[in-house]
Amino acid sequence: MAIRESIDTAYSTSTARSFSSGRFEESSGDVCIEEIVRIHLNDRLLTSLVASPMQYRELGAGFVISEGLAQRIDDVQVDGNDVHVFAAQTAQPETFITESGGGASAGIIGRRITSPVSIDAEGIFTVISSIVSTLWEKTGGAHCSVLFSNNDLLAKSSDIGRHNTVDKVIGWAVLNGADLSSCVLGCTGRQPAGMVRKAVHAGIPIVISKAATTREGIDLAHKSGLTLICRVKKDSFRIYSHPQRVQGADEPNAGST
Repeated sequence: MAIRESIDTAYSTSTARSFSSGRFEESSGDVCIEEIVRIHLNDRLLTSLVASPMQYRELGAGFVISEGLAQRIDDVQVDGNDVHVFAAQTAQPETFITESGGGASAGIIGRRITSPVSIDAEGIFTVISSIVSTLWEKTGGAHCSVLFSNNDLLAKSSDIGRHNTVDKVIGWAVLNGADLSSCVLGCTGRQPAGMVRKAVHAGIPIVISKAATTREGIDLAHKSGLTLICRVKKDSFRIYSHPQRVQGADEPNAGST
């Protein structure tokens, strides 16, 4: 069963003085809530994140996996805004760095991806069409990530942080025994190296985003064997690395008539 978005704790109603049609008036609308969440690994504080207050178990599990700190999760316990993850730790970060989007990263180098999974153009547009979330529709202030396998939507998550949405869908997959090497990750957010690295650590072979990437994101995708597809629009997209996983992409003038 796919992850369900329960967003009741992730937003509230706020009043504002609005200007519209040439005049000011009182209005109200929904806004995102942000909380400071502390991630612990084996009873040791790893880092603090700013996140939407929902799906904390998935966030904790996914963060540990996507930062390359462990390969499996034994247990996750949530106590308020403290998330305690228990796992056989495989790497020890000296410190955490702040990524370009504000997310914390251990900066650990990822592994090499060799998955034979592929996708066609229609599948790419299907993934992108699914990343409109209820929280974004209510507030306009949230990112979203989705996880697909064999054209089926497995998980969807919203958060004020794009990094957190990736951690949450990865966490769902790990906690529910899904094979991440057969999955495709779709995101609303930009794909710098820190975001690409999360997918690499999780073993996800294809990442698709509506937004742009960076030179470092592309370089990491090339070196890691990950297929990076960005700037997806209504009828176009750009493949920045390993196009062999996109059906027809390695053919000259593919799709032309």
